[in-house]
Amino acid sequence: MARDSTNVKPQLSLDDSNHPLVSVIIPAYNYEAYVRLAIQSVTAQSYSNVEIIVVDDGSTDGTSDAARSFGMRVRYFLKENGGLSAARNFGIDKANGDFFLFLDADDELEPNAIELMHNCMLELSADYALVACSFSKINEAGDVIGVQGNIPLGDTDITCRQLILRNRFPPAALISRAAIINCGMFDPDYGTGLGSEDRDMWIRLASVYKVRMLDARLLRKRVHGLNMSSRVTNQHRGMLRTIAKARSSAVVSARNLTFWAQVSAVRHFQVALMRHGCEDRAGAWMSLLQSVLAWPCFFSLRELGFVRFFRMRCALRWIIRCGI
Repeated sequence: MARDSTNVKPQLSLDDSNHPLVSVIIPAYNYEAYVRLAIQSVTAQSYSNVEIIVVDDGSTDGTSDAARSFGMRVRYFLKENGGLSAARNFGIDKANGDFFLFLDADDELEPNAIELMHNCMLELSADYALVACSFSKINEAGDVIGVQGNIPLGDTDITCRQLILRNRFPPAALISRAAIINCGMFDPDYGTGLGSEDRDMWIRLASVYKVRMLDARLLRKRVHGLNMSSRVTNQHRGMLRTIAKARSSAVVSARNLTFWAQVSAVRHFQVALMRHGCEDRAGAWMSLLQSVLAWPCFFSLRELGFVRFFRMRCALRWIIRCGI
């Protein structure tokens, strides 16, 4: 049974219509090592009208103690383990905010993240439902070790077609409550093992509403051995499920064979990168070859968002750094 550590819901604060309540929902499963830092990054936000909801997805470590140590500043819930989608949907049901932001328990927000995304949302028309950002990569100690690559220069709209080709941004985006509920929330059938549940949500949302991405690194995304992205097989299964759902929805016609061949090629390329990151060099080269076979021609770089000759550049980088 789920438990609310505060026993009461904070009252929705709408004294200033320009500063609506933002509910930051943090799903956590056995992340006692990082969840405190994630929460601290929210309490340090320059945008003050925020509620923090931690959904403990059946942790067996000290995640509960870490979240409860913040007292009334955090609404803590414990539920049976059901995966990210179920945990996020649980948080949505408990949240009071007009906007949501989903923060992974091992990541951190920059201090002005919510303020900048909220200010952007204010400037946009009513048909925009989501404002996203890019990220910096940090290690276990919190040191910056890189940045998100292959992103557009300048603030730009992200289309449904682009999201089907590949995911463009992490879950730490400012999202309209009405829009995410209208689009059916997160798909719980992704369960506890698959990834790409957020990409599935963004595709469905972008098929109805407009999406804006800021040219700003407002998230600090932690890279470590426990990341779901390191579980290549499950990540690949999640990608396949997401692409199959998008194709069956007919947002892009299944008869558009050129487009779906490119989707397949990008999927294999992303699997190649994951396999290489896990030191599976043979598997990485095989996936890179599958990418070329699926679509050996040029891509529309504007739609895809990668640099020119990205697969050739990747292969040369692997050879230079690691050899064949």
